[in-house]
Amino acid sequence: MDLTQAVLLSVIVVLTIFLVVIGLQAFFALKDLRRTLAKMNKLMADADDLVDQVKKPIESTGHFITALTAGAGIAHFLKRNKKDKAKHE
Repeated sequence: MDLTQAVLLSVIVVLTIFLVVIGLQAFFALKDLRRTLAKMNKLMADADDLVDQVKKPIESTGHFITALTAGAGIAHFLKRNKKDKAKHE
C-alpha cells in the first residue's frame, strides 16, 4: 500500500467516524426536541384548560348583565306604556 492509499484510507476512516458522531448527536438532539415539544404541548393544553375555566364565569357574568339590561329595557318600555295609557284616559 503506497502513501496515497494510506492517506485516503485514513481520511475516509476519520470522516466516517465524524459523520457517525454527528449523526448520533443529531439523533439525540432531535430526541430531546421531541421531549421538549411534548412538554410544551402538555403545557399549552393545561393553559387552554385554565383559560376555559376562567372564561366560563366571565361569559356567565356577561350573559347575566345582558339579560339584566334587556329586562331593564322591557321594564322601561312597560312603564312608558303604562304612563301613556294613563295620559290617554
